[in-house]
Amino acid sequence: MIGLLDCNNFYVSCERLFNPKLSGKPVVVLSNNDGCVISRSNEAKELGIKMGEPFFKIKNLIKKLEISVLSSNYSFYGDISDRIMSILRKNLPNTEVYSIDEAFFYLDIVTGRENFCFDLAKKILRWTGIPVSIGLAKTKTLAKISNRVIKKRKDYPDLSIDYHNVLETKSEKELNYILKNTDVEDVWGVGRGISSFLSNCGIRNALELKEINDSFAKKEKGIVLQRTILELRGISCDNIKNDLKEKKSICVSRSFGKKLNLQDDIRSALIVYVQKASSKMRSHRLFCKTITIFLKTSKYCNKVYKNSESHSLLEATNDSRVIWKISDRLLKKIYRKSFLYSKVGIILSDFCTGNNIQQNLISNRRRVEDLTDSNQDIKLMDAVDCINSRFGNGKLRISSDKNGFFYKKNKEVNWLMKSDYRSPCYTTNWCDIPKVKV
Repeated sequence: MIGLLDCNNFYVSCERLFNPKLSGKPVVVLSNNDGCVISRSNEAKELGIKMGEPFFKIKNLIKKLEISVLSSNYSFYGDISDRIMSILRKNLPNTEVYSIDEAFFYLDIVTGRENFCFDLAKKILRWTGIPVSIGLAKTKTLAKISNRVIKKRKDYPDLSIDYHNVLETKSEKELNYILKNTDVEDVWGVGRGISSFLSNCGIRNALELKEINDSFAKKEKGIVLQRTILELRGISCDNIKNDLKEKKSICVSRSFGKKLNLQDDIRSALIVYVQKASSKMRSHRLFCKTITIFLKTSKYCNKVYKNSESHSLLEATNDSRVIWKISDRLLKKIYRKSFLYSKVGIILSDFCTGNNIQQNLISNRRRVEDLTDSNQDIKLMDAVDCINSRFGNGKLRISSDKNGFFYKKNKEVNWLMKSDYRSPCYTTNWCDIPKVKV
């Protein structure tokens, strides 16, 4: 049996942890640069606020309806997510983290599965404060649908649900009823293009999709649609993946809070991204041989420009200093005056592990059998990561990074994303830890 754990309105639920005033009130969380709505409380949904709605279009409506607005706070959300997934893994080792607020797992219990998951959901709520829903079924696709039924129970009036946050599809009759009342576009794996194709074929709900000829579906729309049909029939085509896939690349990029023209402003943003990307790469114990820097304007600008430049190293590295020197040089190559830029970023790729580094023949570096343990530069980077992990990001940084990771206090930094409604980083920043006066 496969289960899907999904955190309810996750970003909103995180915000309510340290701000009880938001409980029971309509709340929305915005995307990067306060662009659009990416999370809504149930109260906001009832008021007609749609997912993905551009904020500038509904700003007056939100004010009129007295809806609380918050900017995204990803470091905080990520920390809460890690805590939830840690609890899940301790109780169910065969777990696949699918996204920041979702995870699939195998449940080998023969009887009492719903009761077990109900107790697990209570434990997560008690230990983290985040409400979750759990759907159980034979396949991932059906588990997704079961999870959806919990939140959309009004669409399934004849279905008997024993628990308010857990549902297992037990019988074929019950499953067919659920599928009949689930629109085809709400099935996991059915995108807009496939949905349009199925609609033209007269297929309106998940039950009709289940009964379609899967060979015909594969011929017309590929193997992904065929697998979806088979999973609706209870044939598992996508197993739980316990092992994390090897990283192919690491990209760090952000849109600027406002358009930038000066190279120094873009450079001050890039050096922060370089350090973040390098630190992330080292956390996976990897070394890169290719560094790519890209720079672009908004596609809506009158003068549009985008460019990228790559550099291949003779010897793989994880040293932030080396990566920054190359990145700075690449930025100078692609930067052009008279453009208003909206984004810069770095991509690290062509990875290898410490034991598989092909050393440069003409390098003056002393040859070692195990680079991971013996190279002084690697030891230095490990020490930097250790100190930053213990005392906070930016305690040790590249000297060229004048603003550092403490740019929030520097009013001269103008490349930051818009986050006019951002809450404190309650669990990831020492300065934002709530203070209680007694």
